[in-house]
Amino acid sequence: MIRALRFPLLRMLRSYLGLILLLVLPLCLISVLGLISSHVPGEGGGEAISGMTWLSVSFMISFQLFGGSYTMAYMKEDFFTPRKWRMYSLPIKPVTYAFTILVASVLFNAAQGMVIVFFTKLVYGVNWGNLGWVLLIIIVVSILSQLVCLIFVLSVKNYKIAERLSEVYGIGSIILAGMMFSLPKSGFFDFMSTYGNPVSLGQNAIFGMISGEGMDKAFLSLGILLIATLLVAFGAIFVGRRKLA
Repeated sequence: MIRALRFPLLRMLRSYLGLILLLVLPLCLISVLGLISSHVPGEGGGEAISGMTWLSVSFMISFQLFGGSYTMAYMKEDFFTPRKWRMYSLPIKPVTYAFTILVASVLFNAAQGMVIVFFTKLVYGVNWGNLGWVLLIIIVVSILSQLVCLIFVLSVKNYKIAERLSEVYGIGSIILAGMMFSLPKSGFFDFMSTYGNPVSLGQNAIFGMISGEGMDKAFLSLGILLIATLLVAFGAIFVGRRKLA
């Protein structure tokens, strides 16, 4: 399977539209909005979390949610078009090949996230804290997003509807995180904006390590992400075996 990873990774490198939307676009948004908010205190209002740091972390995590488009596109192309008969003729099981696509998408998406991390650290001096911890959060969020999109593409017959559902997942999480506008003040929205979406959970985990405060919240957020990923993984295995067997 390790040798098979080479091929989907090469396909992703040639996907210039994906690179523009998931790497160049967030860097541009961070740069432009950072010029406006560089003097605005970030989450917590302290020096550790500056406006540029808040923007960089938030956009990096947010765009991880849309990385599932790689899994969706290649699953559709390889399993739901006339090309599928070539896939079924490979000397590996379809489920194994689908897993290869999933792993390649996670690695590629996480690599794009780390490019954003190093770019903002070197160019804008963003304090990311422990880079090993940041990489862990990126990988977990990426795995969760890839699995969610895998379920969409396998369980919905109309690919366009699956795409719209993935957009609802990504944009809905950004809205619940309060990045687009302030949410109503209520217990439900307070919970959803703190622990009820992957963007906020990723923010909690990274900001907690950067500031050194709220470590319990950081570990709790990672735990919730891991549990959610495990539950979605079981769902993806169930749907995958039925659809690809």
